[in-house]
Amino acid sequence: MSCNPERITAYVDDALDPAARDEVRGHLEGCPACAEQAAFERSLRERLRALPDPEPRPELQGALRTSLRSAWSPWRLLLPLAAAVALAAWGSGAPAFVAWELARDHASCFAMDKLPAEVWSGEPAEVASWFDKQGTRLPVLPARMAGLELVGARYCSVGDRRVGHVYYESEEHRLSLFVVPGPVRFSEDWTGDVRGRTVAFVRTAGTIVGLVSERSEDVQAFEHALSTTVAEAAPEALDTR
Repeated sequence: MSCNPERITAYVDDALDPAARDEVRGHLEGCPACAEQAAFERSLRERLRALPDPEPRPELQGALRTSLRSAWSPWRLLLPLAAAVALAAWGSGAPAFVAWELARDHASCFAMDKLPAEVWSGEPAEVASWFDKQGTRLPVLPARMAGLELVGARYCSVGDRRVGHVYYESEEHRLSLFVVPGPVRFSEDWTGDVRGRTVAFVRTAGTIVGLVSERSEDVQAFEHALSTTVAEAAPEALDTR
């Protein structure tokens, strides 16, 4: 079994059949990131259950009956809770949840007819300078890698953070390089399969970088380059096809 945040949530909610539960349990024993997600969700549910029962105002019962008769949907009750859980997990830096948000933003940007870049350039120094003027330090970027070329960048709102998003693409493939501010809690470089995409986190030159692509080999190529290149290296040193 590969990392799957939805199955971990279902496991914590006791919503899996016995065979699936055994599979997830075995995965948790060998995967610190997913075990961390499971522990966080259990803790959050315990805190929610410990909250005191609210005292409804006298007119609430009638208002609820009217509302339920006009438009009943269980999602109206579940979505606020789901949003609160996701926001708390993002804020705590749980890597599986941060990876989910980055994969979602990658898909959203590349699904547009035209990339929503704020700076268009294939020159790493120019892109790095644009971010530097706005207070974000980039690691050394390749101009091209594994057939993908740097095309531009922007800031994206991901969760509660303003994240630097650098775009790479070829005729057929796409890769996002995110510079993630704030905590992402992982002891070693973290890689997972999220929303049908490979997501990896790398610490380089004091910066947390998230890599997202539909092809795991593209992520691995960038991950290797970022992990083995010192911060002072010239961008041209990574200018490889």
